[in-house]
Amino acid sequence: MNEIMHPATPASPSTIIFPKQQIKKRSSLIIMWTLGLSLCSILALFLTGGNLSIFAGSSSPSKGNGDHHKHRRHSDISKAAKAMGKMTKKGVKLIDAKNINRGADGTVQKDMDRGFPLKDNLPEDEDDEWDEDEDEDEEDQVYEEKQLEAKNNAKAEALAAKEKAEEEENKTNDNASVTAPAESTEAKEEAHGENTTATAAQKPAAAAQTVQKKKKKHEPRKWESNARAVMKVIDSNAHPHTQLTPEGRFIYDDSEDEDSSDDDDEEDTTTTHLLLPNLAKLTSDEAAHEILSSSHGIPHPLHKRLSSMYETATSHECRAKIAEHMALFVNGLAEETKFPFEDFYYPNTCEAIPRYGDWENLPEGVKIQDIQYRVYQPPKEEVPEGTYLENVDELQLVYVILTHDQPEATIRLMESVYVPEVTKYVIHVDGKEKANATYERLVKYAKEMNGFGKEEYIRIVPDENRVRVNWGGYSMVEATLVALHTVFGLDYYEDHPGVEGGDAHDNPHAFKFHKLVHLASTTYPLASNTEIRDTLFSHPLDANFLHIILRPNNPTPSVWNYFVECDDALHRIYRIPALNFDRGNGVDIYTSSQWFIISREFAWYLANPPTDSFVEDYLEYIEHVVVADEAFFGTVIRNTHFCATLHNDNFLHLQFDRWENEAAGPRDQRKCVMKNRDHCGRSPTTMTVDYLPVLELSGDLFARKFDDQAEPLVKDYIDNRRAKDEVRLKREAELTKEMKKNGTEAELPLEEWEFQGEGVMIVAKETLSDDVPLCMGLEKDGNKVLLQPCFKEDVPPTLTAEWQAGAVIIEEVDGFNRWDIGPCSSDGELKRNETGELEMIPGVYSEKGPSCGIKIGDGPRVGRCLDVESERTRPGGKLHIFPCYTKWHQLFSFGNGTIAPRGAVHASLPKHVAKQLEKKEKEVHQHLCIGVVGRGDADESKWIEDEEEEDEEWDPWEHSDAAVYPNGRKSLQLWSGQQLQTTPCSNEGGVIEFYYVPFIVEEYDDEAKESAENETETDEEL
Repeated sequence: MNEIMHPATPASPSTIIFPKQQIKKRSSLIIMWTLGLSLCSILALFLTGGNLSIFAGSSSPSKGNGDHHKHRRHSDISKAAKAMGKMTKKGVKLIDAKNINRGADGTVQKDMDRGFPLKDNLPEDEDDEWDEDEDEDEEDQVYEEKQLEAKNNAKAEALAAKEKAEEEENKTNDNASVTAPAESTEAKEEAHGENTTATAAQKPAAAAQTVQKKKKKHEPRKWESNARAVMKVIDSNAHPHTQLTPEGRFIYDDSEDEDSSDDDDEEDTTTTHLLLPNLAKLTSDEAAHEILSSSHGIPHPLHKRLSSMYETATSHECRAKIAEHMALFVNGLAEETKFPFEDFYYPNTCEAIPRYGDWENLPEGVKIQDIQYRVYQPPKEEVPEGTYLENVDELQLVYVILTHDQPEATIRLMESVYVPEVTKYVIHVDGKEKANATYERLVKYAKEMNGFGKEEYIRIVPDENRVRVNWGGYSMVEATLVALHTVFGLDYYEDHPGVEGGDAHDNPHAFKFHKLVHLASTTYPLASNTEIRDTLFSHPLDANFLHIILRPNNPTPSVWNYFVECDDALHRIYRIPALNFDRGNGVDIYTSSQWFIISREFAWYLANPPTDSFVEDYLEYIEHVVVADEAFFGTVIRNTHFCATLHNDNFLHLQFDRWENEAAGPRDQRKCVMKNRDHCGRSPTTMTVDYLPVLELSGDLFARKFDDQAEPLVKDYIDNRRAKDEVRLKREAELTKEMKKNGTEAELPLEEWEFQGEGVMIVAKETLSDDVPLCMGLEKDGNKVLLQPCFKEDVPPTLTAEWQAGAVIIEEVDGFNRWDIGPCSSDGELKRNETGELEMIPGVYSEKGPSCGIKIGDGPRVGRCLDVESERTRPGGKLHIFPCYTKWHQLFSFGNGTIAPRGAVHASLPKHVAKQLEKKEKEVHQHLCIGVVGRGDADESKWIEDEEEEDEEWDPWEHSDAAVYPNGRKSLQLWSGQQLQTTPCSNEGGVIEFYYVPFIVEEYDDEAKESAENETETDEEL
């Protein structure tokens, strides 16, 4: 435990002390003002006007911040950036089953938004999402670009000079030595490094291209921090008539004749002036005293900032803690040493996963999806015995749940995943006072359930160990680690220090389990318990299921800040170095979700890290990073030998709402902690009933977040489907068992909307009787979805009336017109009638009936999904195909004349998306049908961007003599070859209605086949 140091207590080496009697001994600080505004803002947090205070010691024990927990690694300010000993590297093996979750062509079927672009697994209150690269500081960006440009120019110039010297040497053909111009270090690296295959002539050109590629257009600018000094000292002896305001602004300036310039006519509102005696006539201590004791000199901006921080930090412990950590930066400045963590180093012991720092320039043959969608599921016959469990019934799970309110929701979650004798729970309740009622209710529930003669299977983290959890704070990580202590019974050994055995993961007080499932109380299972257990059972015992963005995080320095958490808030101190292998830190930071399913071995490593392990040292760093839960668990596994067991999917579905700075009403200021108050975080969206189809088809085991008060029916519908799934899975298991027994194959019946595995042709109704019927199809060399001819050009027009009610021969159709419908959600009915239409019958909660995926069934992009321009929420979104992932813009419903016209295909905006749009736009179309532009009755100019040019040709349907149908509508043939778009389902004429015609493959019996072969031979002879 740390306590506040009293003035009589000697200061620690990391604390800088400025008592009044020692001010004169700090004369060296007089030069610090020349470092400019950025460094002054650091020093200011310690100096308050002319009364310079003592900042020493550390905060006292506080339950609110969890400082008393023995597992927590505080930032020891005397070793803020120590060098680490090397860890023994163990041999590891990368297991990558490339065809898992992919289509027939290897296309990833899993959620692409859960890959590198997004960070989808962060909670509310206890968790969140943070975009550290948004709103980057312009000064840093321009500075970095100038530095890069200067380096690249140096490369080009040096290499060009060397090339010229070599050419002159060749021309003279003289044996005399020709001295080439000295190369810069960068040029040598370019010439002798990776690009060794480039010729001398190619290298300068390559360097110039690099400059051209990286260069961005910026207006010339000066460094404002140096253009005007933040503070200027005026000699009062030389300028006796100069007068200043109390804020250090001029009332009268008699120095114009000496220091004026053309720019001085502007009123200077940024510079503070100090009217002081001639400093040269004073001793060094006296001069320093004059500078530092001035109320508007160096201390003034620091006084203002410290005062603003103390508006939210009100307790003595919190204010002292802020001062202690600011001392690290002041000490680094005054003593000319490094700031905290500048020389952090720890060796990365992960050998199983290659590091790709630049995803924009991956090696040939390496794709992003190959990196991001890492699978760990080796064949059982290729791994040692014991790698997998032999019987799924033996699988032991422990659920670690973090909660802060609605105890009945936590109880419902627990009971929903309970399987007798193989399920255990550890619950952490937020340590804030407002969560006390939740804590008492869960303690009572645990006593009741553990008291029926059963072995203890529910544990509540003891009251004295509860952590006050704050948005974006390290406390989120700490709460998880505290819960892990309870899992392994370590809190018992902390309360009984004389008892031995706490150093073993299988001690008598530890829960027995194979997998640890970490969830928020706002989570709920989507899959049945049978499916959950079967999924985890199908992977090795040591598999760890996390969702990590496997690209090293490299944030701009201006947005990667050092925070202190106290008084239930985050307090930004200054910048903290972003750990990166390329900067010599040995390790990288990776963004990940804090919700995971991990092995017993990895859980023990987190709960009780070995001495001098990466976790032990990284905890000191991560304690000061905003949204620490995003940067902790994934970083730990990716930089240690546990990376070999990573399966990069946590089986959790989330849907995020808008960023907090985009809120229409008052902001939640907890999520806006950066210097730029418009740079905020966000939290997941509450699941609504209309989102159930997405949840059902996601393929995930769990989802969040759910709110029983706001949306009370959602879980009821999920429970109903989970019960049906249990029945289905048992039936399938029985059929499989029977199949093995009899040596036969068991086939499950097809759904009514399935088409016997050969796919379906989607035909525009209005073109049914045209000479060339039109279908929804894929362009031959891209991803655009077009309205195009259904059949091959050489197929004779032999269609009969009402041909769409039958089937078509697959050999007569271009492969780019074949689609597969499904899977579909289960609420409602969908079946093909005798006319070729898909009839939709609404469900219990879904008036639009089942929602289905639509995949291209042939060609090089087989298995990709129909997509509405990646979440475009307004009409006019162009249709294309994209790797499949379960989001609303890849799920389609079929009209029955209510929401959409009969035969129409439409996507529907989720309720939370439509609600946000209503705050910004006058007209919101929740249901978007597939159609064409330029044919409907609606005013399409509201959503179609006009890119018309002076010499642009008219589209076929814009001519006055365009062909029309008997109903007066322009012929759809005019849109043949055009890309399909979304349009409001109320836009009559613009919406296309479709028939669905299944494919058949012609088959012959032996006699017919022999006859056909004979005819072929006869034809060849002739």
